[in-house]
Amino acid sequence: MLQFLFLSIIFLIFFIFILLLLPYQYAFSFCFREKLNYTLSFSLFFVKIIFKNRDTEQLLSFKIFNFIKELKVNKKNKIEKWIQNKSKKLIKTKFTNKTIADNKETSQKSEKKSKFKFDFSLINYKNFNHLFKFFVKTIKILKPDYLKLKFLFSFDDPYYNGIFLAYYYSLKNLFDYPDIKAEINWQEVIFEAEGSAGGKIVPLESIWHFLKFIFSLKSLKIFWKLYQTNSKKG
Repeated sequence: MLQFLFLSIIFLIFFIFILLLLPYQYAFSFCFREKLNYTLSFSLFFVKIIFKNRDTEQLLSFKIFNFIKELKVNKKNKIEKWIQNKSKKLIKTKFTNKTIADNKETSQKSEKKSKFKFDFSLINYKNFNHLFKFFVKTIKILKPDYLKLKFLFSFDDPYYNGIFLAYYYSLKNLFDYPDIKAEINWQEVIFEAEGSAGGKIVPLESIWHFLKFIFSLKSLKIFWKLYQTNSKKG
């Protein structure tokens, strides 16, 4: 029995390893205007997995030949509403009102504490260069057959707009993707973007590249700085 279990585990690991080594076709498109909407799909042979994020709705679709199965990922809100409606019938009105008031107070406190604070001192040449190298290597690994990006943005400080544009033109010279465009709005601080990409990807190579970036000393310093900024009280 133990021998069978051991062999099954080895076979499972080997099977997962083979799946991660296979080249998958991918397609990604996004649009950001106040809210982020995107679609990501992976396909291998006759199987295709599609994930869509549209405002408050997330959909996961599985396609095998002509058969399509679609699942809603965010059903949490419906479950919460159902529990709340049932609880109102079982709990006394006064106790319910008190509980709701307490929950609102605690949720407001937690929202204040959970607000993410970004340390703008992290926006400097070294960190830009670190992220730029990661982005360039990522594009080389993904080997996109097509890449379309369009940005409309502006930082508080025009100096950072200049740094971004310098990297933008360097990127355009490195890759032959004419559909990469960036514009600066000098009148207001803004960020809008849209784009799409598609090609082949080997998951194991991408995972290794991502882990090297996450656990590099420069990335860990950035994460530690963000942690220190958000862990401060007040």
